[in-house]
Amino acid sequence: MNAQEISGRCESAAEDFARHEHRKDGLQIIEDICGGLTLLRDAMFARMHADVERRIGLDSMVAPISEEKVGRAAKTEIEIFQVAVAAAVAGEKGYIADASWFREWLMQLRLGAIAPESQAAKRLASYAVKSCSEQRMAFGNVIAATLPEANRAPLVMMRLVSPAVRIATALAFGRSADALVWRHEQIEHLPSISDCYHCHGKLMENGEQCSMCGNPLWTFEWLTTSDG
Repeated sequence: MNAQEISGRCESAAEDFARHEHRKDGLQIIEDICGGLTLLRDAMFARMHADVERRIGLDSMVAPISEEKVGRAAKTEIEIFQVAVAAAVAGEKGYIADASWFREWLMQLRLGAIAPESQAAKRLASYAVKSCSEQRMAFGNVIAATLPEANRAPLVMMRLVSPAVRIATALAFGRSADALVWRHEQIEHLPSISDCYHCHGKLMENGEQCSMCGNPLWTFEWLTTSDG
C-alpha cells in the first residue's frame, strides 16, 4: 500500500470516527494508536523471528519456506490480536462508546476490508469473547503455528505484549494514568524494566522506542539477561 492509499484510509477512518464518536480528534488518535501498534507489531515479530534466529538458530525443519509469506502471515496474526486487545480495553475503560464498532473500525484501519467469512474475521470474533489470559494463550497457539520459532522466544515476552497494547491504546486516548497501571503490571513480570539507565522504564510516546532496552517491548537480550 502506497502513501496515498494509507492517507486516504486514515482520512476515511477519521470521518467515520467523527460520525460515530462525535469527536473531532479522530485523525490524531489514528496517528497515535497506529504509531504505537506498528512499533509493537514489528518489535514482536523481531523478537519471535529474527532475534531467535540470531541467538539460537533455526532448525531446517522449522525454517520458513517463504520468508516473505510467513512474515506477512505472522504480522497479520499480531495485528488481529492487537486489535482485539485494544478494542476490549477501549470499551472497558470507556474510551469509546461501542467496543464492537471500534473493533471493526480498527481492524479495517490496520488491515483493510476483511470479508466476514475470512479467517481473520473469525479469529477476531474468537478473541473478542475471551478473557485477557485466554486471549494471550490463544494468540500464543496461533503465532506458534504460524511461526514455529516463536516457541523459542523468551516466555516473559508473552506476559508483556497485552499490557503493551493496552498502554498504546490508553496513550492514544490521552489516558496516561491507565497506561501507568499497565506499566506497573509489566514491571511485576519483568522488574528490571526500571533499571534501564536511559529511559528508567518510563512510558514512551506511541511510536517512540528506547534505544537501550527497547521499551515499549524490550529487546531479546534484556528479556533473557534480566531477573524477569
